[in-house]
Amino acid sequence: MTRHMLFIPAAMLALSACSEPAAEAPMDQAGMDHDAMDTAAPLPEDGFAPVIAVHGSWIRPHPQGRDVTAAYFTAQLTEGEIDRLVAARIEGAERVELHTHTMDEQGMMRMRPVGPQDLTAGGTLAFAPGGLHLMVFGLAPVAEGDSVEGVLVFERAGDVPVRFEARNAAPAGAMEH
Repeated sequence: MTRHMLFIPAAMLALSACSEPAAEAPMDQAGMDHDAMDTAAPLPEDGFAPVIAVHGSWIRPHPQGRDVTAAYFTAQLTEGEIDRLVAARIEGAERVELHTHTMDEQGMMRMRPVGPQDLTAGGTLAFAPGGLHLMVFGLAPVAEGDSVEGVLVFERAGDVPVRFEARNAAPAGAMEH
């Protein structure tokens, strides 16, 4: 019981740290880091239409009184050599941003938007607690057991539909793919 009591305030603090975009990098309306996007050259054509498999997708139930939450998944290329996650959408959300955790000069863990994320053959793109994640803003509250429909947008594969199950913890085996 004590462990759960500590988790709730920690989770609320972590999500509240994500509620404002980082000031150090210029952002567009979707909250993407322009510097990261500007340096990413278009992906090479490899002659294959990429096919993306998404596993273990889930979204945290909303912390009480907040309209921001986080969503997670793993993605792998099942066909093709390379692709790039450039955006995400979740039905009913005002916006969704690709985020990560960073450590500031004072040793505080902060979250900030990141640019597109590459996915290569044989690799896994993991969005998981404590690392890369989707920040979901303005979505009506979801509770444990609910699900929401979303789309991961890849540079070459295009829109990949995803169903995010609302859970308090990652599904068993979510990171094993």
